[in-house]
Amino acid sequence: MTDPTTGRERRTVLKGIGAAMLAGGLAGCMGGGGGDGDGATTYWTTQVEQDRQEVIESLISGFEENADGTIDMVPVEEGDLPTQISSATASGTLPAFGEWGLDPMQNLGSEDLLSTESAESVVDSIGRDDFADGAMSLATSSEGNLLAVPAHGWVQGFWYRQSAFDEAGLDAPTSWESIRQAAETLHDPDNNQYGIVVGSDETPFARQCFTPYARSNGARVFNADEEIVFDSDAMVEALEFYGSLAQYSPPGADTFETANNTYLNEQCHMIMYSSYIMGDISSNTDGMASNTSFAPYIERDRRSSFGQLVLFNILDTASDANRETAEAYVEHVLTGDQYIEFLHMAPGGMNPVLQSTAESEAYRDNEVLQEWGQDTLSDISGAFDNIERFGYVDGQMIPAFGEITSRSLVAQAVRRVSEGEDARTVADDVASQMRDVIN
Repeated sequence: MTDPTTGRERRTVLKGIGAAMLAGGLAGCMGGGGGDGDGATTYWTTQVEQDRQEVIESLISGFEENADGTIDMVPVEEGDLPTQISSATASGTLPAFGEWGLDPMQNLGSEDLLSTESAESVVDSIGRDDFADGAMSLATSSEGNLLAVPAHGWVQGFWYRQSAFDEAGLDAPTSWESIRQAAETLHDPDNNQYGIVVGSDETPFARQCFTPYARSNGARVFNADEEIVFDSDAMVEALEFYGSLAQYSPPGADTFETANNTYLNEQCHMIMYSSYIMGDISSNTDGMASNTSFAPYIERDRRSSFGQLVLFNILDTASDANRETAEAYVEHVLTGDQYIEFLHMAPGGMNPVLQSTAESEAYRDNEVLQEWGQDTLSDISGAFDNIERFGYVDGQMIPAFGEITSRSLVAQAVRRVSEGEDARTVADDVASQMRDVIN
C-alpha cells in the first residue's frame, strides 16, 4: 500500500545498503568532509525504489560527463533518516548533500550544519523569482536565511467523486460546513458506504489530516513566543469538529490505507490524501481519474493546506570541493529536461516548485498527468502557497516541534477525540504533555 507521505510502499530496510552496514551505522562507512573514501561527493536520497534510483543514476551520469567531480548516491529509508543523520553528525561523516523533507532540514539548520551560502547560490543561479513563494518561505529560517534548495513536494487535500457530489447536489468540500454536509449526506454504512475517511490512528497521517482543520480555525501548537497553546479555544473547537467527523468514517483506527482502499473500492466518495494518490487513481481502468476532483484547502476563518516540501540540503561540514560539486549537481537537476525527468519519477507526487516547469507542456506530457485536467494540476501547484505546518509560526521555524512530533502528541489528541473523548479534556492533557517535553 502506498504511503501518502512518501508515495512508496512501506519498507523496513535500507535499499541498496547491506544489513551489516545498517547494524554498524551508515555514517561509519563513509568518509568525512562530505565525500567517500574515493573522493566522490556523497549524496543521500530517500528515493529508495529501484526505478527511481535508476533515474537518479542516469542524472548523475549526465552530470559527471561535463563536471570535474563525481557523486556517490546512497539511498536511505526515510524512517531511518533521523538515526542516520544523528550518527553521522556525531562521527563527523555527514554527506555533502541530501534530499529530504522539512523536519531533517529544520533540525540540521538549528545546529548550523547547513550551508546557507550554497543554498542561496543555487537559487540565485536558477532564478529566485521562479520558485513558489510558499516553498521559499518554508525553506527559510527565522533569521531569514535560506537553509536548503526546494526541489519538489506534495500537497494534501480532499479527493472526491464528482458524480456522487453532483447527484447529491453537494458543494466542493473546502469549508467546514461543506465537508460536514458531504460526510452526512454520503454516509450509508448499512450499504457499506462511508461519508468520509479521517485519519484516526496515532500516526503521522492523522496529524497531517488534522493540521488544516486547526490552522483554518486559527489554532496553533505554539504562539510567536514559542509557548504551547494547544489548549486554546480555537484548538478545542477544531478537535471537537474533527472528532464529530469520525462518526462518518469507517469503524476502527483509520489510516492512509483505509482512505486509499475505500476510495478506490468506491466505498467512500471523499477522502483526504496526498497528491501521490493520482497514480493509484490513474491506474484504475474505469476512468476514475476523470470523475475525481480535488479540493486543495480547508477554509473557515482562513484558508489552509497541508503538504510536504522536499529539499536539497547542502551540508556546511562538507569540503569546499564537495560543496561546489553538490551545488553544481543540484543546479543541473533543477534545470530543463533534467528537472522534468526527475519529477516524472513519481508524477503527481513529486510536483514542481518552479513555476515555469509547472506551466510547461513538457512537464504535463506524462501518461499519469495527462489523465488529470489542467485545473487539478494548477490547484496542486497553487496549494504550495497555502501549505502550513505546526512547526512554523508566522513564517518562523519552531525547532522544538520536532520533539512533539517524535512523540506523536498531536496524533494522540486526534486519536482520542476520534474515539469520543471530550475535546477540552484532551487538549488540556496533551498541552500539558507538550510543555513537559519542551521544558
